[in-house]
Amino acid sequence: MAVYYKVYQNNNPHNPNKGNWYARAAMIDTDTTETLAKSIMEKCTVNEADVLAVIKALVGEITRSLQSSHRVKLPGFGTFKIGITSSGAPSRDKFSVANITGAHVLFQPELKISANGTRTRTFLTGTRVKELINYEGLADDADSGKSDAGDKPATDDSGKSDAGDSGKGTSPQEGV
Repeated sequence: MAVYYKVYQNNNPHNPNKGNWYARAAMIDTDTTETLAKSIMEKCTVNEADVLAVIKALVGEITRSLQSSHRVKLPGFGTFKIGITSSGAPSRDKFSVANITGAHVLFQPELKISANGTRTRTFLTGTRVKELINYEGLADDADSGKSDAGDKPATDDSGKSDAGDSGKGTSPQEGV
């Protein structure tokens, strides 16, 4: 299991790093509420319909809380809150609700700090990265386009590896 990446070149003529190459995460499939519910059902004694009902209710309650200007913290998961974008006004007196141009949901995964001080966000512990060759967007076959290169552990927020080993192989197709 790995997080795949594709390599792209910065072609922005206004960027001083124009011409440099970078990695970008590449998704190979989409998991839906239904696929997650089936997977959860297989790992516990709750049936799929009940899992779906709980997920639906959770989404509804998170929505209600966020729209009531509450932050929603799910221990072991992360925190959701609403962010707002607005256009500027020349003075405080000239600012009104008309300056607000949109709202969006912000999510911050829970941060865990190990005994040695390593900081890791929930969902990233043990993450490994691997180049996806011939990336063509989401594929029906999860195996299409995968690289034969070994995977490499990703780094945590401090830049240190969160895996105990150095990963498999050292091919130039590996990232981070």
